[in-house]
Amino acid sequence: MVIRRFREHVVDQNWFAVLIDVGIVVLGVFLGTQASVWNEQRIEGEQAREYRQRLIDEVRFNGLQFASQEHYYETVRTYGQQALAALSGGPDTSDRDFLIAAYQLSQTDTTQAKTQIYDEMIANGMFTRIGDARLQQLVSDYYLGLSVSNRVVAETYPYRTMIREVMPYALQKRIRDACGDRFAMADGRIVGVQLVIPCKVSIEPAEAAAAARVVRSAPRLKKEMTRYIASIDEKLDQLTPGIGFSSMMQQQLTKVGDGQTA
Repeated sequence: MVIRRFREHVVDQNWFAVLIDVGIVVLGVFLGTQASVWNEQRIEGEQAREYRQRLIDEVRFNGLQFASQEHYYETVRTYGQQALAALSGGPDTSDRDFLIAAYQLSQTDTTQAKTQIYDEMIANGMFTRIGDARLQQLVSDYYLGLSVSNRVVAETYPYRTMIREVMPYALQKRIRDACGDRFAMADGRIVGVQLVIPCKVSIEPAEAAAAARVVRSAPRLKKEMTRYIASIDEKLDQLTPGIGFSSMMQQQLTKVGDGQTA
């Protein structure tokens, strides 16, 4: 209809009407384009808010996981210090308690911190929509730190293999079944594992004495145990600050979601 009217106005040489027709067409194209842009921006804004909330949830979960692993490795380190003291002529420790401590030191929780949502945002080109340059830098630094933390938490040293080679398997299994890893839950999700404390497994004195002699005679046992305990310290050096960093990151992301400046 607009085209037919435009032709009629040209034939009639009604240039003012022609100008109006052209203006109507241009305005229609502009409004249509602008509406499309506005709709696209609205969709991207909704996606950014959704991603930000999912990122907040991921960071919060990482904080819970770090706290669980911190508690786990503090327990493991206590066992290790008890076993090392027994090897070093410290306070009297029964053969039973020595064996439990020596085995429990070798327990690990190598669960990795979550990066799925962050990786998804990067892959989908949504990261720049998370907030201003400062917040982007904070989030980037946080996840860069996770890559270091994940690597340290995943590391194991020869003591773990050594103790499981020299200690009688049947005894290992009894300790593990009675006092080994149990799932730790938070908000209906598994955040890690915890050890059963105190360990009440029963070991006859004669059996404990024989097994303890075998374990104590393992070459380099004390040195490998010492290095393994030091590796637990290294893990805790990552996990303990990670709890605080996760809390801070959650607060910064929540501020942006609430319309505040990060």
